[in-house]
Amino acid sequence: MSWRGISLLALLTAAALLCGCAHRDGKIELELWIADFNQDTRGLIDDELVPRFEAAHPGVKVNTQYISWAHLDEKLTISFAGGVAPDVFQVGAEYVGGMAYRGMAEPLDDYIAQWGQADDYFPASWNTCMYRGTVYGLPYLSAPRVLVYRKDLLRQAGCDRPPQSWEELADAAERMTVRRGPVIDLAGMNLPVSWQVYVQFLWENGGQIFTEDGARSLLDSPEAVEALQFYVDLYNKYEVCPTAGMPVAGGAIPVFASKRAAMEINNQFGVYNVKKYAPEMLDDVGIAVPPGRKEKVVSVYTDWLAMSPQSRHKELAWELMTFLMEPENLAAYNATLFFIPPRRSAADTARFMHDSPQLQEFVSLMEEYGRSLPAIPEWFEIRTGLQSAVEAAVYETKTPAETLRDYSRELNELLAERVEVADARR
Repeated sequence: MSWRGISLLALLTAAALLCGCAHRDGKIELELWIADFNQDTRGLIDDELVPRFEAAHPGVKVNTQYISWAHLDEKLTISFAGGVAPDVFQVGAEYVGGMAYRGMAEPLDDYIAQWGQADDYFPASWNTCMYRGTVYGLPYLSAPRVLVYRKDLLRQAGCDRPPQSWEELADAAERMTVRRGPVIDLAGMNLPVSWQVYVQFLWENGGQIFTEDGARSLLDSPEAVEALQFYVDLYNKYEVCPTAGMPVAGGAIPVFASKRAAMEINNQFGVYNVKKYAPEMLDDVGIAVPPGRKEKVVSVYTDWLAMSPQSRHKELAWELMTFLMEPENLAAYNATLFFIPPRRSAADTARFMHDSPQLQEFVSLMEEYGRSLPAIPEWFEIRTGLQSAVEAAVYETKTPAETLRDYSRELNELLAERVEVADARR
């Protein structure tokens, strides 16, 4: 959702309804908004973590709201416009540039310097919270994307190791694909048509989305076009991945867990789904770094906690953030959702991590090859436009070169708007 387009009157009216910062019974109140949650998460936070924090801070009450991602942007916009933003709130992997640029996240460098625990976080997770050298949040959960594959099917195809290059990936996928006429019964590769998958291939080919200063698109570069061409070829040349995706078994079981795909690029939920739906297959599930053409990369998507610059109790807000980040607390939170703790000591503490050799491999690959999205204020607009460009190429309404050339023009216009605004403010 865009940050614009909501009338000021509506914002201020809704902000008054959202306001929860008043003191009741003489207590200081902190507002905490969580966007990644389920029933187990709510039980952990409401029944264990918040009561412990309040017991350690007499006179403080924490009000927790569970906000769906569908409404988070709107509610943040409303609360900031009304001057009643939550003290601590959760946002996603693409947010840091926009939050920092709009002054909606407190710079935390001074707090972190005194805290002295930043080095305990995985670099790719930590970098998600940085914009132009300043830290604006603390990582709360991570989802690294790796190659998830069937070891048994790979052996049957005559491969003694997971693919190490794009050529090997396409070859192995072709060998493992099983067709019945025009119908694919077993896909050699299962991939969604997604801008995030394209970014993975782009990085593997040594490409970037835009220049380091975020001023110009690099999506019309040879590396970018080659990456999209390979992505398209997996669907339309090698025909190892159905364009429209394979129907899930029984309307609910994901493709890989339903034994209808030999490989996929996925986060830890590739393992979770197998544990849930096909536990007998778990020993045959392998984890590897995605095979790169020029570089080996594990894309890491991290959701994080920010502090509002509007908070009237920033020291307490920081104490709440660091309390939630204590290794046992962070491990327990991630366990409720089956995410990878973004902090090494929390990953070491988490029992569910020790129970799975695949999850331990996720951690090792994230440590060695992890990379997060570059921070830029325009990410919400970029991901929409990039998704359309990827779809145009995969569904063959444009060639990869044409769709990236056209989108690069749009992206350059978008980036130029920010430069013009910055110049006007000087």
